[in-house]
Parts: sequence; C-alpha cells; structure tokens
Amino acid sequence: MFSPMDLMEEFHSVLGFILGVAGGTALPYSPFKTFFFIGWFYLCLYSVQRSDNSPLIRDKYRYSSNIAALFIGPLHLVALFITDIVRKIQDGDLELSEVPKYTLDSILERSVQRRKRSVAVPEIELRDTSGRSFSDIYTSQDRSGTDGLKVQQRTEQMLLQGIKSRATDILIDPRKESEYSIRYRVDGFLRTHEVLESKRCNAVINSLKAVAGMDIAEKRRPQDGAFMARLPEGDVYFRMATSGVLGGEKLAIRVMDQTCQLRGLAEVGFSPEKIKTLKRIMQQPQGMILVCGPTGSGKTTSMYAMLQTINFEERNVITVEDPIEHVIPHISQIEVNTKADVTFANSLRSILRQDPDVICVGEIRDSETAQMAMQAAQTGHLVLATLHASSNVGTLVRLMDLKVKPLLIASALSVVISQRLIRCLCDYCKGPAELTQSQLDYCVKNDVDQKQILRANGCGHCGGTGFYGRTAIVDVMYLDDRIRGLLSNNKLAPGDLKKQGDRTFLSVLRREGMNHVKTGKTTLKEIKRITMEAG
Repeated sequence: MFSPMDLMEEFHSVLGFILGVAGGTALPYSPFKTFFFIGWFYLCLYSVQRSDNSPLIRDKYRYSSNIAALFIGPLHLVALFITDIVRKIQDGDLELSEVPKYTLDSILERSVQRRKRSVAVPEIELRDTSGRSFSDIYTSQDRSGTDGLKVQQRTEQMLLQGIKSRATDILIDPRKESEYSIRYRVDGFLRTHEVLESKRCNAVINSLKAVAGMDIAEKRRPQDGAFMARLPEGDVYFRMATSGVLGGEKLAIRVMDQTCQLRGLAEVGFSPEKIKTLKRIMQQPQGMILVCGPTGSGKTTSMYAMLQTINFEERNVITVEDPIEHVIPHISQIEVNTKADVTFANSLRSILRQDPDVICVGEIRDSETAQMAMQAAQTGHLVLATLHASSNVGTLVRLMDLKVKPLLIASALSVVISQRLIRCLCDYCKGPAELTQSQLDYCVKNDVDQKQILRANGCGHCGGTGFYGRTAIVDVMYLDDRIRGLLSNNKLAPGDLKKQGDRTFLSVLRREGMNHVKTGKTTLKEIKRITMEAG
C-alpha cells in the first residue's frame, strides 16, 4: 500500500520523466509510470467525449473546450461543473444543501440523453386521417419487396423536403408521356423540385392516393382526399386533389403546417395604429369584419391573427372553414364537408343555436352565406369572414352582387380589410441595387434615398430567389356615417364605385410598398409586380 508521501514521490518522478523525455534524456522504466500514462490518456479521451456533449459549453466554444479537455483531462470538466454550481448558487437557483443531489442528477441525465440519442427517430411518418400508418395502408403489390419500400421512402422525402422548403402547395403533373415534374409553391412562386420518369412517379402518386383514401384504379375522374404527417416538431396536414389531364394524372397537395406558430397582427404586416383600432373593434359585441383579396393573399392568416386578440376563456368562438388550416386550442372549429351536407350556410344555422360570441366564416361564397353572416352580425354576434374582392370599395359591390341589400350592409358591416402579400428580401444575400434612369427619377420625385434601394441576389438560404418570407400590405376601411348614409339611401353606382375604389387601393399599395422599400424589406420590382396584379 502506497502512503501519501510515496504517491507524491511517484508523481514527481513521473513529472521528471516527462521533462526528461522532452529533453531527450533516457530515464529508467517504471510500471507505475506506464499505467499512469495509459490511464491519463483514456481519461483525456473520455473527457473530450463528455466535453463534446456537455450543455455547459456553448457551441462556438466547443472546439476549444475539446482541445483543452484533450490536454488536461477531467480537470477541465471539473472546473466547468464547479463554475456552473457556483453561478447557480449566486443566482439563487440552487441551495448549498442541494449540491450533492444536483451533481447526481446531472450525471444520470447525461447518460439518459446519450441513450435517447442512440435511438433513431424517424423524420416523417405518414398517416391517414384515422391515424393508420403509411406502411399499414400501402400493402398492395406496389409495396411488396424492396421496390415498394423505395417508393415509400421517396414519397416521404418528397413531402419532407416540401415542408422544410416552406411550401404551401406541392404540384405533381405530367410534362410529357415519359416524365413528371414535382414543384413546390414557396412565397407564392413555383419552384421545380425534381423531374421523375413516369413509372417512378406513378408509384409515388399511387402511394399518395392510398394514404389519402382515394381509389388508386380511378385515374380519370377528379378525387379529393386528405392525410397527415407526424414530425418530431408536430403534425402537418395535407389536402389532396387529383384529376386526369393530357399525358397522365395531376396532383395538387395543400400543405397545412401545424408546427408553424400563428402570427400576430404585427407579424402579418399591420401598423401599430391599425392594430390598436382593430383590437378595440374586436372587443365589440357585434358587427362584421371582412378580410378581402384574391386567392393566396393571406386572408386566413390575417383572420387567425385577429382571433389571437380574443380571450377564449371569456368568449365562445366558433369557426367554419374549408379546410381548417390551423388548429387553435380552446375554440370550436367546423370543417366543411359537402358530401355530408356540411356547408357554410348549414353550419351557420347550427352555430347560431350554440350561443356563440364570435363567429368566424372561412369564406363567403354564395348569397345565402353572405346574408346569414350579415344577419348574425346584426343580432349580437361579432363575425369575421373572408371574401374574394379587388379592393375595399369593391367589397361593397361584391356584397351587392351577392344579393345583400345595401341597408343590411350599412347596418352590419364594421370594417373592410383589403390586402396583398409582398416577398421580403433574404437577409443573407440582399445588396445595393443598380437603378435605371427611370428608377432614379422616381426616387428623386418621391424623395427616396437611392442608397436605401436594395436588390435580390440569391443564395442557398433562400433557394436562389433572393426572397425569404412574405408580409402583407394592408388597406383598412372603417364604415363611417358618410358611407353608411350612401348605402342606406342606395345612392352608390356599383360600376363607378368599383373603379374609384380600385384606383384608391392602388395608390395605397404603392404608398405602403414604398415604405417597405425604404426600410430595405423589399424591392422596387416587387412593388411594381404587386401593383400591376392589383390593377
């Protein structure tokens, strides 16, 4: 048995051995020295492993920490752990008496985390609407053997890549008899993901139709279906439609990503002044708020953002949508199903018997739904709805075209919101723009500093487009006494009214768009594109 003095002598001997080797001097062999070096070597390797997995070290310092652990071994980890304990005691997060338990829990937690990391978690798992897995559904001859497994993997990777690319729609359509194209709609524009030969793509189409509950053998008649995907981050829902076209079969898949957080009014693009007024209107017991614009202009996103301002514990909120794009806790959501005779109009009749405070109508499509929504707004309910219209004033014309009486519009409608979406420049690759002479003249005329004008360059982060994400340009019209009086007296000429409203909306778009250009959020070309579409 070695005494402490003997151990100290051996340590000094080892230290002398190290210095001797460094100086080129041969020293006598000792078994203790050999065991010491072997043990120290493995302790250093173990310390590097623990350092690489330690949550106490930030990622940017992890490489340097691993190098330090390689040279000084467990002393490095002990110093880190002691520093962490001292910091927690000083911050009041840990009592001195809790240190032993905290130390034991930390050791056990590290081992549990390592075991969890060793278990492979699938990136995506497809299921039908009832919850059955893809492998249980797709058991036909297409999936027997290795080829079927490859089809499943190809289908899952195509959908997963679409989700990661922030696609709102996935289109699969034949280019010619021998090949199909797969495209993602990202930020309102289509991008080609890949081109597959028809045999391989037909197998993918059949697998998608199977999981969506469609008839695989039917390739001519249009079909609709739905399915879902489970990811580690949450669930993603898909609505799919097929139709026979020249050259094969076309699929359109709508992606409704539940893993994305709902946006607030500020994130959508509303100014602080508009947010303040809208929140006040949302607290009113009755009235109607209409969100208008073409398909893909973010109407539903804005409607969801307004719903976020409501206290769901105090008010009974019921929605009817087609489809339900985002599941919101604590409210009742009804999905339209024409096969089961669950329409917007029929659902509204049912909702009115369920003591609602706030009614949300996904889209007003017909005269019956429009009139019922207006009447509900008159009888003590706050109604939110979307409508396809070109501008705020064009919304009034559209309602009259749906046979809603002007007097009913004047008494029920509170706010009309028209909006368009503009693409935002990618923060990683945007740069100064080279302006043409006409653009320079426009900047001088509108008192815009040309140095503030940026352009889209394109990089890997934005998929080479130069744009990443979108924001809304919003025009809000509050129905005042003047407009209500004109509606009540039926003194509005629909044709002239629509033209005047569209011109006013275009000027609002240009003004709001230039504000985003001045702050470097978008480009002049993007504003021109939006105003041309609106016109």
